[in-house]
Amino acid sequence: MSREHLSRAEFLGLIGGATIGVTFLPGAQELLGEVAPELDVDDADAATLPYISVARGRSLNGSHVAKLTRTAIDNLGGMGRFVHKGDWVVVKPNIYGPRTPAQACTTNPTVVATVVREALKAGARKVTVMDNPCGGGALESYKKSGIHSAVKKAGGRIVVMSGSRFKTYRIPKGSSIKTWRVYRDIMECDVLIDVPIAKNHGGAVMTGACKGLIGCCENMGGLHNKNRGLSVNIPDLVRLIRPDLTVVDGTRARVRYGPGGTDLGSVRKRYTVLASRDPVAADAYTAKYLLGISPAAVPHLKNAAKLKLGRIDLARLSIKKVTV
Repeated sequence: MSREHLSRAEFLGLIGGATIGVTFLPGAQELLGEVAPELDVDDADAATLPYISVARGRSLNGSHVAKLTRTAIDNLGGMGRFVHKGDWVVVKPNIYGPRTPAQACTTNPTVVATVVREALKAGARKVTVMDNPCGGGALESYKKSGIHSAVKKAGGRIVVMSGSRFKTYRIPKGSSIKTWRVYRDIMECDVLIDVPIAKNHGGAVMTGACKGLIGCCENMGGLHNKNRGLSVNIPDLVRLIRPDLTVVDGTRARVRYGPGGTDLGSVRKRYTVLASRDPVAADAYTAKYLLGISPAAVPHLKNAAKLKLGRIDLARLSIKKVTV
């Protein structure tokens, strides 16, 4: 696990004060965004496991979706590769607003619940689930999406983000934004698992693991408009909010009128769940194979790859695909 020697809280304390000597601390260089994810020396399994794990099926039945999710995680080394006994895990789905799973605007609740169960099984002391919906009230959106009840049944805790828990953080080497207000739980947890849904986006071309990090922040609208916009602001967020694991819900994909469209005619059943340690690579696969978009045509992914924040060169990555 990339932060086993340096917790999020410890790291943030370091960058909040003097930074002399930080690069000599175990794990600090990666956290500063100076090392590409595949070079994480703390993960001895990286060389023998796939860079992206893909599970494809034939049904949207709840038990089948749960199996797809477990398979994608297991083929990446299992949840125990990321979650250790006593960890506080935060799961961050995409909960756009009060939408049903069939509308493919919010993460499939079964995918979220399965991630929660797997984290608890791996030894997490608590698993909290949260997002900052932009299309409606938080609690209403949580309930309408089915995530509220699914998470509770799985043993997780639902958190409605409170304004008092947003905090300003410095973005190391930020190219467009130098600071931003992020929910403290996102930054202070031991393990962050990003669980987006595959969908297109009118302003960002697509939304997924990287674009979804905006839901960790206050003033989400500002990230769309400040300086040069999403194409550079999203990579800066990836520098700051680095998920330990990304699990993409590709059971359904919204290919038009995203991120909040309600029409079912723009939804495609893909029967897929994929997992990666690299949110940029996860989005690249999602773009190409679930949305039919070239990763290089997504400005924020192209910029993130140039900054060595992740990979979009899928042909050069180890990708394990299995049919469930």
